Amino acid sequence: MSVYRTDPPSLGRPFGRDYAPAAVGLAADPAVRRAVARQAAELARHSDDAGVRGRGDVIRERVRGRWLRGERRVDVVRGAQEDEKALIVGGEVLVSMSSWPDVADEAARDGLTRVDVGCTDLEDRVVRLRADGEDSQARLTRFVDDLRAQGHAVSFSYVTPLSPVMKGCAGVPAPGLATFADYGPVDPSFGRGVRVAVIDTGIVEAPRRDGWLSGVARVPDGAATGSNIDHLDADPADGYLDVSAGHGTFVAGIVAQVAPGAEITVHRVLTTSGTATDVDVACALIRAVRENAQIVNLSLGTETHRDEAPLALAAAFDVVREIEMARGWETVVVAAGGNGGTTSPVWPAAFGRVVSVGGLTAGLRPSTWSSRGHWIDVSAVGEGIVSTYVAGAQSPDLAADPQTFTADPWARWTGTSFAAPQVSGAIARAMTEHSLSATQAVQALLAAGKPVAGFGRALQILPGA
Repeated sequence: MSVYRTDPPSLGRPFGRDYAPAAVGLAADPAVRRAVARQAAELARHSDDAGVRGRGDVIRERVRGRWLRGERRVDVVRGAQEDEKALIVGGEVLVSMSSWPDVADEAARDGLTRVDVGCTDLEDRVVRLRADGEDSQARLTRFVDDLRAQGHAVSFSYVTPLSPVMKGCAGVPAPGLATFADYGPVDPSFGRGVRVAVIDTGIVEAPRRDGWLSGVARVPDGAATGSNIDHLDADPADGYLDVSAGHGTFVAGIVAQVAPGAEITVHRVLTTSGTATDVDVACALIRAVRENAQIVNLSLGTETHRDEAPLALAAAFDVVREIEMARGWETVVVAAGGNGGTTSPVWPAAFGRVVSVGGLTAGLRPSTWSSRGHWIDVSAVGEGIVSTYVAGAQSPDLAADPQTFTADPWARWTGTSFAAPQVSGAIARAMTEHSLSATQAVQALLAAGKPVAGFGRALQILPGA
């Protein structure tokens, strides 16, 4: 079934020009173009050197120095290519339960101790091992490589950030759209009744006065189910917005623009530094599916040692499959393809059952900073996307041109993080507009896309700048 409105298929516009710049009042003036170009340049900077320099190093060290305090630490392991690095939980590895009987003795000889996985749904599927000592990382790397060479399912415990390379750019101010009630480009019923779960940094606590995201439930701190409030200034609490503050609010706002009628739920799993373990993300994914999300958006991901699939996430998809078989319908998982600028797979986007999303320029050209490859299914504009942001001042350590945002702000941001929720929203819209299941909507959108080498099918949804 085609989801085309007015344009020929070659243009890759599944909804015609509903979201064209003129329709939403965007003005791509020279200042806007410069700001967006700076964001893109910051994402691309790491691709031609042996690591992330400048503000990227500041961010990485903040993550390593402040996150996972106490019994755990953050280390770096090389990816499949020499200049690629992935963040891992230091001193930890994961082993699938099916491999555990064959590797338990070797783990004991290497001084590895079994500890709780930290996720009830995964306790009988994954074994979490911990090693102590200054040489633990070298021992664990040998342990992982040796056992994988024997065919065992073993991997590091990965830190799964908002980008494979922690980015230093943040939102830049943008003029607000209409109030939610007056938002005009699309029918407010599009997406109605479709439940979209956003697994991210959480949602800003104070409701906006313009009506945007007012339907998203806020779960306060101390709730039995866990809070979903983005604390904005917590790591460190220095009076500035943290590096990934507002990310979840921004992503949710994109879904709401594309599918205004969708029921959006937001799960906080990432810190304000934009990081979580793959176990954390796996647990949140299972929870969202159990709560009957029809679409789950994951604007996060990681490259891995030797391009291996993270075991916790792989196990989570096994649980998800069992839930789906029991209830008789599938949840579509959409994930950002990453900002690595290489063909190295980024997980969870690279899992076969995930709709992986790459990033394009406003002219539907490949963005140099976007990850790409045969594992990318679809792509959308990822530069200068406008969405709901949060109030506060940006740190001069983390933003090239720090800004202060007042109440009910809008901003422009760049990355595959902001291409993915456009696709999530498009799936929700296609479901209601054409009476499709989530999986049927995915197929219809893929058929509607314009083929772009390494970027799957390109879709023009939100315009960017």
